[in-house]
Order: sequence, then structure tokens, then C-alpha cells
Amino acid sequence: MKNFFYLLIVFTFSAGITNAQRWKAERTSLVFGAGMSHFMGDLGGGGKEAAHFFGVRDMDFVTTRPSLFVGYRYRLTEEIAFEPRITYARLSGKDIASANENRRMRNLSFRTNLWQFGGHFEYAFLKEKQNPRYSFSSLRALRNLSAFVILGGGIAYYNPKAKYTDGKWVALRPLHTEGQGQAAYTLNFVDAEGVNQTVEITPDAEYKKITAELTIGLGMKYNISRHWAIGLEITNQYTTTDYLDDAHDRYYNYTQMGTEPPSAETLYFTDRHIDAEAPGTLYQTGDKFRGDPTYKDAYILTLITAHYKFKNTVRGLPKF
Repeated sequence: MKNFFYLLIVFTFSAGITNAQRWKAERTSLVFGAGMSHFMGDLGGGGKEAAHFFGVRDMDFVTTRPSLFVGYRYRLTEEIAFEPRITYARLSGKDIASANENRRMRNLSFRTNLWQFGGHFEYAFLKEKQNPRYSFSSLRALRNLSAFVILGGGIAYYNPKAKYTDGKWVALRPLHTEGQGQAAYTLNFVDAEGVNQTVEITPDAEYKKITAELTIGLGMKYNISRHWAIGLEITNQYTTTDYLDDAHDRYYNYTQMGTEPPSAETLYFTDRHIDAEAPGTLYQTGDKFRGDPTYKDAYILTLITAHYKFKNTVRGLPKF
């Protein structure tokens, strides 16, 4: 009888260890999916002024574009996973489609293909639970659900373009639409209190086509079989550039400044604002803002995900 109790204790203890380590048998997954991208920058947007941190109210669904990704997920612990991935997103913004009057009158537009190379950590606040192979529990469906927060980052390549009068899409970066690389100039203006002010403004150098990104979001996953799961992710991608849409700071009038523009197309894309009282009149250098230099550009990804779980051999656990 004593031997029976010893065997029972050993069996119970071993079973507990096996269940505690069972997640290691499913620690690696191929992850891929598709969804929508929403640009959150200077161009386009909703009917209100720009919102910069998870600004869902400023989304313009007319310019929603597709996104795809593929990644490899590795569970470091039962709650924490790391996933390097490659993401493609088409970003777009169009002032004329905005319900905000000031943006619509500015009349700028852009699109870019963006490639992100990065990775993120996932922390499961609702953990994945391993279902017994044979189970008739009414809680089985609930056990299949997990949810997690996402934190990560990476780098991204972008190249904003806009449509010219001949219908062709022209890269905006080489056009220096805000006088990039030009000499500093003096701007005289009257401030809000009626005081005359003088400032010296130096246009930026030509911007880079690479930006760093910070990824923050939420996700959920549902196991539909021993190998497959589906899920949903919503992430906000904060960049370190304000040039995803080629709009950053003040207007630059090449004709007024007496400088040669880099291209004939530059004059067309530099200032496209709509002025009902004086049509065709261009803004003077520095007088108006094409963009808001206070905040960097961002975009939101809403993705449907698919997970294929590889089975790994864990000591003491059979490989099914």
C-alpha cells in the first residue's frame, strides 16, 4: 500500500511538470496575414484637427490601403514571445478627401510603399492554455483564446510620390518641395500680440528614405486546431520622420526667392492650395505652414493573422 502512495505522488508530480512545460512543444510559429493601413500624419485625415496618439478620430477611411506581413514567433516564456517580421504597407493621404476645411484648401496628396523590417515582444495577459488531447469540457472554447500587448520597433523604407498633370506618379523627395538644402532666410511677421518679430529660418537638408519606428498595440489569438490559430492585431507605428507624406514645415516660393528649383515639377508640387478669392496666387516663403513640424508621422495597422505552430520535442513529452 505504501508503494502505491509513493507511485501516486511521483506520478502526480511528474504530470504537473509535464503540464507546466507543455507550452514548449508549441513555442515556435510561422505567422502571416493581411489587413489595412491608416496614415496618421499631416495630409488627409478626418474632419477635426490632427490627433497624434492613437488618433482614431482622425482616420480617413477613403485613403485606407492594404498591408501584408510575414514573421516567425518564438515563445521565450509561457507569457512572453518575440516575433521578428517583415511588413509591407501602402500609405496614402489626400487633402481633398478630408472633411477639415483647412486641409482641403491645402490640396496636397501623396502615396508611398513602405517596407518595415523589425520585431516586437508580446506579453500575454490572457495566456494560451493547452487543451487536453481528449476533452469534453464546456470551457474548451475559452481555453483556445489568448490576448496580449505588443511592444517593439524596427526600421522602414519609404518614398513618397504624388500624381503629376500627365498622370504619372513622381517621387517628391528629389523635388525639395519645402526648399530643402536652400540657404537660410529672414522672416518678418506680426505675432498674436501685434508685436513685430524677425526670425531666421534654415530649411532642412534633403530627408532620408529610412526611418526608425516604435510599435505599440494589442492582439488576440484563437486556436482552431493543434497546428493552426487565427488572430487580430491593431498596432500604432510611430516613426522618427515627419516626411512620410513630404509635408513638414513652411512653404518655400522659389520664384520669390529667385532660386532655381530642382525640377519643373517642383513648382507644381510645392504649392497646390486652393484660393477662391485669388486663384493661382502662391504663398510667400515662410508665411504659411504646409505641415506641422511639432509631431512626427505615424500609421495604424489593423491585421488579420494566421499562425502555423511547429511541434517541438520536449523532454518527457511525446511529439504528436
